[in-house]
Amino acid sequence: MRFEPIVAIDVASKDEALHLFDALAADQSTQPIVKIGMELYYSFGPSIVEEAKKRGFKVFLDLKAHDIPNTVMRAMHAIGKMGVEFTTIQAAGGSAMLKAGLKGLTEGAQEAGQPTPKLLAITQLTSIDENVLHNEQHVDLPLIKSVQNYARLAESCGLPGVVCSAKEVAAIRQVTGPDFLCITPGIRPNPAKTNDDQKRVVTPAQAHDLGSNGIVVGRPITRAADPVAAYQDIRNAFLNGDDGQAAAKQVAHDLLTIKAVSLQPSQPFTWASGLHSPIYTDNRLTISYPDVRGHIHHGMSQLIKRFYPDAEAVAGVATAGIPHAAWVAEDLHLPMLYVRSKPKDHGRGKQIEGVFKKGQKVVVIDDLLSTGGSVLKAVKAVRKEGGDVIGVISVFTYQLPIADRNFADAGLTYHSVTNYTTLIETAEDYQLVSHDELVSLHQWRKDPQAWSDTHAN
Repeated sequence: MRFEPIVAIDVASKDEALHLFDALAADQSTQPIVKIGMELYYSFGPSIVEEAKKRGFKVFLDLKAHDIPNTVMRAMHAIGKMGVEFTTIQAAGGSAMLKAGLKGLTEGAQEAGQPTPKLLAITQLTSIDENVLHNEQHVDLPLIKSVQNYARLAESCGLPGVVCSAKEVAAIRQVTGPDFLCITPGIRPNPAKTNDDQKRVVTPAQAHDLGSNGIVVGRPITRAADPVAAYQDIRNAFLNGDDGQAAAKQVAHDLLTIKAVSLQPSQPFTWASGLHSPIYTDNRLTISYPDVRGHIHHGMSQLIKRFYPDAEAVAGVATAGIPHAAWVAEDLHLPMLYVRSKPKDHGRGKQIEGVFKKGQKVVVIDDLLSTGGSVLKAVKAVRKEGGDVIGVISVFTYQLPIADRNFADAGLTYHSVTNYTTLIETAEDYQLVSHDELVSLHQWRKDPQAWSDTHAN
């Protein structure tokens, strides 16, 4: 189940709110759900809810109830009479409070002849990170475990869903039923440019791929020059997903930001092969950045779901592909293997570590594809042991024509989270390269050897 995007009308005045209501209501082809939060509701009360309903909007009343059970029950009784679609309660209030809130909400709705609003438990706000959780809240659990715990609690109390980061949806799905709702704030069309209090953010398309039932979006719509156009773009990306471009751009920006990829057309690098190149890649750096590696393994998981949905195991290529394979295996709940560059010269002389059955469908994971030579050696090793390699996934590819030929010869397809074209487009977007450097970068990809010869001196 997916709901229309929920627009957070977090503005300072009633006039601003009504202006946004009118603008969004003018487009009859689609109509968002509007979120009324503490700021508006505490200033204008139920009248602001009525203004939204008069214009035909479904309302998400986000007051995050948190008090003793009896007080919450009475508050929810009042909300139940208002005819809103969603409302919220803090999971941290405990089971007695959650049950009391649901009871009050249900009884209030029945008295008013209204459908019972969907009561969503707040897990951990998207402004919270591991540092705040451990050092300020003094919670010993990892953040993801805390969120899972709250989701389990909410479901056990009869609530239909939670509010969480989209990054946590997969983990919540592991501990709740298939119809449990995950409504996700922290949505940014371009997370790389985010400079606000949201920390656990994803794009609308990533929220789609991660399985969100609904997204809550505020500033990217309400502060846009054209809020209606911004809403439509976000709506399309969320409801329809995309072809991976959002993830590709995000990871390209990540690689440039942490300098896992460096571009120096004017001062070429010299590769181990002796080839001169305007680009140098060290994707091993990504393992030290939790957000970056999260973007990567979510991107890899989505590629496997899209192109290799019948995968039965993943295999990491030693050494740089191993950590990414581990995270993807955890994401998809699949067995994991890893493939050495050559058999061990001691013990059992194994080249492949882990357990898999002959004929098992395997996706091989590496950090970088240039010619494809090293990963195809790993593919050959898995096939020799009886594995059915159905594809290859990498963090990044140079998109060299020789790689396409080598994979075609091996009867295999490959996909990468991001690629050379997206990377240099991203570098241009962020003004990291000049026009002349951009031309040189394009020339290198067309013929690396000729470019190298030209820049030998």
